[in-house]
Amino acid sequence: MQSSTLSNFSALCVVIFLAGCATSAPEIPRQTQRVEEIGYLAPSQKSTSGTEKTAASHTKKPALITKPIWDKLSEAEKISITADYDINILSPDAFGIITDVQGADQSTPGSNAGAALGGAVASAAYIDRGLRGSNYSAGGALAIGLLGAAIGSTMDSGPSSKFQFRYTVKLGDGEIQYFDEIKSTSFRHSVGVCILIPSLDLISQKVCNQTLESIREKYITVQ
Repeated sequence: MQSSTLSNFSALCVVIFLAGCATSAPEIPRQTQRVEEIGYLAPSQKSTSGTEKTAASHTKKPALITKPIWDKLSEAEKISITADYDINILSPDAFGIITDVQGADQSTPGSNAGAALGGAVASAAYIDRGLRGSNYSAGGALAIGLLGAAIGSTMDSGPSSKFQFRYTVKLGDGEIQYFDEIKSTSFRHSVGVCILIPSLDLISQKVCNQTLESIREKYITVQ
């Protein structure tokens, strides 16, 4: 009776396993969307007093200006800009352009050695008892093996995704430095984009291409 029950259980497990293998994965529909990297968009201005500000003139817009350009502005121009903008001055070593990137896939596959070993040991023990005169059935051996595999699987480890990227960055002062990034996805920055250092956050390309004329045109109000 026990062997029959174990045989039925084993057959059911095999049917479920085969059914899962026979089912094809559904086709993934095409999707497109714009991706915004952290640090690219300016943070929204929020009231800390619990009340919304109604006058737009009370809220200053954020502005990133590189120090070499800021130092070339006259005092009058600096006063004019700070009147309307919350200035964040970037030193030459705080930003740069990616000139090259190399990546290495350091992901590890999952391990099922524990499940295989546990199933093999359990099946071998069951068969050994059968050879010594005890009742033996193929279904019973399979069920015992599945049970051993389930117990042994507690020693297994799941797969892990790990990617390392090394960026070559030309800083604002012209120096070249390397920066490493380790993440769980294979998506990375592209060559030529402007980033903050050392966070590697993407910022507006206009920051790395700033000139004295472009800053005056964008931030100084012509009276």
